[in-house]
Amino acid sequence: MMRAIVVDDEWLVAEQIDRMLVNAGVKVLGCCANPHEALGMAKALQPDVLFLDIEMPELSGLEIAQQVYEDKLDMEVVFITAYNQYAVDAFRVNALDYLLKPVMEEELQRSLERIENRRQHRAEVGSGGQRKVIAELFGKFALRLDDGSDPVRWVTSKCAELLAYMLLQTMEKEVSKWELFEALWPALNEEKAGINLRSTVSRINKTLRDCGSGMTLASVRNGYRLVLSDEAPDVDAAELELFVLEAFEPGHDNLPHVEQLVQRCSRPFLQEFDSVWCEPYRKQYRQYFLHLGKKLLTYYEKAEAEPFKALRLADLLVEHNPYDESLREAALKLHHRIGGSQSAAAYYEKYAELISNELGALPGETLTALLRGLTD
Repeated sequence: MMRAIVVDDEWLVAEQIDRMLVNAGVKVLGCCANPHEALGMAKALQPDVLFLDIEMPELSGLEIAQQVYEDKLDMEVVFITAYNQYAVDAFRVNALDYLLKPVMEEELQRSLERIENRRQHRAEVGSGGQRKVIAELFGKFALRLDDGSDPVRWVTSKCAELLAYMLLQTMEKEVSKWELFEALWPALNEEKAGINLRSTVSRINKTLRDCGSGMTLASVRNGYRLVLSDEAPDVDAAELELFVLEAFEPGHDNLPHVEQLVQRCSRPFLQEFDSVWCEPYRKQYRQYFLHLGKKLLTYYEKAEAEPFKALRLADLLVEHNPYDESLREAALKLHHRIGGSQSAAAYYEKYAELISNELGALPGETLTALLRGLTD
């Protein structure tokens, strides 16, 4: 049975919420009208959920919830208030839900269902069944819970874009609100950008809570940071960067994984976003992709891998960098291996025509000499 504590300085309201919760099958551990006593009661009784009024004398429900969050108490917070202007602030302190007075039974029931879903998720985590968070930044941005699941749906495209931006930062790094203004709302003044940022953060946090991701965007001083659960998400961009910067080499033991990573990261980076901030990341991760792809192609050459497989990889890399003659040399050798001199010559001529039309240039001497050596 779910256990709850109700905190409201209006005793009649607290009693009404108490009755509604009991009728819904919830065990109410206590009602409290004094906000100063609320936190001590919550720590002593350890409810599953704390129903909090926001506007109370001397100590607000927001301040109580902030302390619950900072003390990492294992309970949900649901605000019950007559004032809807607190919605954004409620989600900034990691509240699960926000209900306006007078509370309707169906609205309370929806909150209880969300709490139960979160409790079940936590039970799975405690038994070793935590769902893995997977973030895909190559192609269309997607956040998945467990591999193969449907992607999380976002209320707005800015929600997806802001979360993608935060996932690209050093994990749990504090990002100033001015940096976020400049990246996502550069055309707005500070006041309007701030409104948009707070609204977007609250929507993201609601979505992250609803799907049980274990992540949240927390307000810190003059910005935000992405707070993670015990296990960091799998981010394709971070994995690619790690392979490159740690100088991992493709080999027999990791070959399927490297092949899968190269194929996945061949898609356009942050495909659906057109903000200026994306461009430096696109250039950076394109270089990482080409670097790892070339390493894989070199491994294929040394291992004398199946030529059609190697040629598919060479063609994929050429799509991203059509004027890289080291890639053209590898492809030329593979064309010769598969189709002989005629195939190699045709490939060379097609490339020569491309750079003549687009750059007014000729193939490099090394590539030309390679062709002569293969066709003589």
